[in-house]
Amino acid sequence: MTEKKQKINLSITNPKVFEVVKMVISILIALAITLVILFMISDNPVRAIVTILTGPLTKRRYIGSVIESFIPYAFSGLAAGVLFKSGAFNLGGEGIFIISGVSIAAVACNQLTTSGVLHPILCFLAAIVTGGILMIIPSFLKAKFGTNEMVVSLMLNSIYSGVAMFIIRKFLLTTTTSTIGSRDYFKTAKIGYIFEPLRISPCLILLIITTIVMYLIMFKSRLGYQIRLAGTNPKFAEYSGISAFKLSIVTAVIAGILCGMGASCQLLTQTSFYLPEQSLVGIGFSGMLLSMLGRNNPIGIVVAAFLIKYLEQGTSILYFVDRAVPSEIVAIVEGIVILLISSQYFLRGFREKKLLKEGLEKDAK
Repeated sequence: MTEKKQKINLSITNPKVFEVVKMVISILIALAITLVILFMISDNPVRAIVTILTGPLTKRRYIGSVIESFIPYAFSGLAAGVLFKSGAFNLGGEGIFIISGVSIAAVACNQLTTSGVLHPILCFLAAIVTGGILMIIPSFLKAKFGTNEMVVSLMLNSIYSGVAMFIIRKFLLTTTTSTIGSRDYFKTAKIGYIFEPLRISPCLILLIITTIVMYLIMFKSRLGYQIRLAGTNPKFAEYSGISAFKLSIVTAVIAGILCGMGASCQLLTQTSFYLPEQSLVGIGFSGMLLSMLGRNNPIGIVVAAFLIKYLEQGTSILYFVDRAVPSEIVAIVEGIVILLISSQYFLRGFREKKLLKEGLEKDAK
């Protein structure tokens, strides 16, 4: 009976419930502060906040834009989440997205097959292989030579960006415009919509399946236990016989594969050609934000990605309704939420009092 009660414990003393409550309260505080800011800069602040919160639901193309745009960001968050969960400070997701885009463009710009099913699969495979291999480099150098993983990964981001520009200019450059971008993809490489009004593509199904698989790996498998143990207590993990080198390589490969999948979903649904300086820039770094918001939980990361894109869409709609409100208002919400969620002390005192009260009640019985 005691075990059953613990499973359905909805008190704030339950760590999982506490995290959910903490996130909800953080979002409410962020929205309240945003409303105060809107009172200072907008003639109709109530309409402004309502537009942000409900605007994307007013038209199918708005919510469709949210669904389509959040998918690659969610993959980026999943990649960052598995790295951070293992205690790695590999920040190379940005560069992996950009260099994976070159692999995708190389396959998509050439008629390797006439099959509209096989061609996108080849693009995905090219991106996955590229991401899985290149993401290993910072982890390998750290394990073998003791280099700083964060510095190496950040430097590689710049290198991959430069390499991407070189390859596009040298081998895939378009001749129809002056833009530094690839040639148009063949139509067989593009991924169509399952339900076009809401821009639902097979990528959404892929994301759902990937999220479930990542959750099972992280919380229901031996590998996930090793990753979580290495992230929370690396010394104990080492004494338990877990190979830090193998684990760092495996997590890097998983993260690289996820980045490759995210880049493929972005390029093969939302674009018809690849622009190294625009198409995928910023998605890799956004993954770190999503990982923090989702507390490195695959399901939480995907939900956070959807909410962020929802708020961004609402802000975009608001800009056409009230131009006095800057589009950067969503960054204020994001920043406040991150500060509150990442804080170790936010609501901790309240939870400790609740724990003490419950402990005293149990002793009294």
